[in-house]
Parts: sequence; structure tokens; C-alpha cells
Amino acid sequence: MSYENRIIEYGKLTRSGVGGIIDFDRQNLGSIFFDTLYKVDINFNKSKIYFKSDTISVDFRLYGKDSIEINLGKNLMHVFRPLNLSHKLNADKREIENFLINNNFEKLDDLIDVEFSEKFFFRDIEFKKKNKKYTLMNKSWKDEGYWLIKEIEQNFFLILTLDQTSDDHIYQIKSLDNCKMELLKIQEPKNLNVKITELKTCL
Repeated sequence: MSYENRIIEYGKLTRSGVGGIIDFDRQNLGSIFFDTLYKVDINFNKSKIYFKSDTISVDFRLYGKDSIEINLGKNLMHVFRPLNLSHKLNADKREIENFLINNNFEKLDDLIDVEFSEKFFFRDIEFKKKNKKYTLMNKSWKDEGYWLIKEIEQNFFLILTLDQTSDDHIYQIKSLDNCKMELLKIQEPKNLNVKITELKTCL
């Protein structure tokens, strides 16, 4: 999954982007925000990814010991890092969504009071997006962000924003019971300094 991506040249216009997913075994490319998968051919000898539905190809190169980076434009180098898919849950996506929607939680990081609404995010409605996210009500900041759940091989990920402009928080759901959702941080915006390790609804 691509996260904690790198700005190529500071001072230039940059658009944020996270959540690209490459499945090297199945040879497909997707996103945490969409269900659509694109078939690709990954050529490790040439360090290229070819899209089967088009003539487009992109170069990649190694980043560190276990990751790759791809320049997809917009002054941002996308860094794809391996996911640990050993946290399978005995639940389905809708059960997890209902847990978030139907419960009141303690403040995030003891600071921020939020509500996971079932209403669609207003910008997704405005732009008539096919894959709509849900609304996250930030009562402390009197603002709105969004949230969604992504499933990958019975592993589940929570993606959220705390307002309309901040970058995505991305967490893997490590465990879930009636009182608590335990989270593993994948990405948290550095400028917000909000650390979330669990969503707790019971004393």
C-alpha cells in the first residue's frame, strides 16, 4: 500500500495521494478508496508495470529493503510498502461499519470527540462519486471529515480524516470486541499530532 509518500520538489504545487494497492501475486492494482481492480503485468527485470487495458507503463524502483516507489505525477513519489495481513477478523465489513455507526466512543487521544455517521460525505454527493465515503462528525472542531472501511483478505483497514482538508489517517484493525476496536497505525498526519491506538466505547 502507498502511504507516507514523498514530495519530490518542495515549493511546487503538490496533490496528496495515498492508498494505492499493488498485489504482486495476482498482478493487479487497486486503491483503498475503490473496489475496482486493474490487471497489470509487473516486469521486475525492467522495473516496469504495464497496464493490460492500455499502452501505459510506469517505472518503479526499490525503496529501502522491502518497498518500491513510483512517480505517478503531481510532484509526489508514491512509496508502496508491504502490508501485514496476519490480523484476520471473524467479522465482515458491514459488522465493522455497524460497530462504528451504532456506538459512542471516548475522545480520540483524549482530545477529539467524533461520531461515525452513516450519512455519505457531502463532497462525494456533490461530485456524484460512485464509491461514496461516510461522514465523520468532528464535534470538537465543529467540522466534518470522512471515514470508510477497506477489506483485504479478511484484514480490515479504517481510513478517516478529521476535517475537510487534512490528510488521511490509515489504520489496520488489529482486534474487535463489543467494547473496543484496537488499531495499528499505518499513517497519521504529522501536522495534527493526533495519536489513535483504539476506539473505546465501554469503561
